[in-house]
Amino acid sequence: MTAPTVVWFKRDLRTLDHEPLARAAQEGPCLCLYVYEPEVLLADDYDPTHLVFLNRCLESLASELEQLGSSLVVRVGEAVSVLEQLHDELKFTTLRSHQETGNDITYRRDLRVARWAATAGVTWVESIQDGVVRRLDNRDGWARQWDAFMRQPQFDAPARLVGCAPLPSLGLQTHEQLGLAP
Repeated sequence: MTAPTVVWFKRDLRTLDHEPLARAAQEGPCLCLYVYEPEVLLADDYDPTHLVFLNRCLESLASELEQLGSSLVVRVGEAVSVLEQLHDELKFTTLRSHQETGNDITYRRDLRVARWAATAGVTWVESIQDGVVRRLDNRDGWARQWDAFMRQPQFDAPARLVGCAPLPSLGLQTHEQLGLAP
């Protein structure tokens, strides 16, 4: 069987206008992944009430993915460790996600993921999802790039997803399971 493309959901918990998911659906089997990251959950800018909202979004996303013929695999841990374990299990060669605009924790996490992917022979494709243009030397031309991006059509939700061999999923995590205050 063809190795699946892993679609890593971060803050983009939707099927509509989700370029990584749309592209993965065109490529063949895909594994949809969400990772509860302790480093993010225990950060100063994370409030336990965020978990209530997050879990409602994950529940909705999981339902949408099931209607499309797939499922959401949920894991807990440091992103690189989780991806390494999945890579050992699935031997995937493509990881797709949105480029995240978060905080220093998620920025540094993404740098670690990029290093891991390069070492593991995994192509990590980060799709832009907002008007942020990374790594500019100056702001000359930024408005033109932003305008061109904002005028692009949305990505439709895939009509169908081809899943891969079933993998265990931890499911939605509670405050207690994650070591958070209620």
